[in-house]
Amino acid sequence: MPFKSKAQRRKIYQLEKEGKIKEGTAAAWEAETSKKKLPEHIKKGIVKKKG
Repeated sequence: MPFKSKAQRRKIYQLEKEGKIKEGTAAAWEAETSKKKLPEHIKKGIVKKKG
C-alpha cells in the first residue's frame, strides 16, 4: 500500500519503531510509493450517513 501523505509516512515509521507493526512494513510501503511529492495531510472526504 503506497503512502498517501507525509503524515502517514511519519506515523508508519513511528509504529514500526515502537514495535506495533512488523519490521519491513514501512520499507515495503516506501517501495510502492511513487516519487511524486506527497501532500502534508489528506483532506477528509464527506462522510456518508446511514439510513
